[in-house]
Amino acid sequence: MIEGYLNQGAVWKRKTGSNEYGEPVTKQKSIKVRWEGKRRLVRDNQGREVVSEARVFCVEAVKPGDELEFDGRRWPVIAVSCVPGLDGAENHREVAV
Repeated sequence: MIEGYLNQGAVWKRKTGSNEYGEPVTKQKSIKVRWEGKRRLVRDNQGREVVSEARVFCVEAVKPGDELEFDGRRWPVIAVSCVPGLDGAENHREVAV
C-alpha cells in the first residue's frame, strides 16, 4: 500500500558485524524511500533524547546502527518504528535519521 509513495531512492548500509579493529562491516543496497526533512526529538536505543533531522518511510528491515545515504550525505539511523497494516502484519517502517 505504501509502495506507491516511495518515490525517492537511498542507499541502505546495513551493519553486518565488526572487523578485527572494531570498525563496522556493512552491506549496501539501493532502496525506495519517502524522505521527509522534518526536525523532531526522538529517543535512541539507549533511551537518550536526540534530534532527528528527517524521517524516512521504507519497507526494508532498517534498524538502528545502520546508515542511509541520501542526497550526497550519510545519515545514521537513530530509531525505527514498525507500522502495522490493517491485517496486523508489518506494513512499513518509519526511520528517524
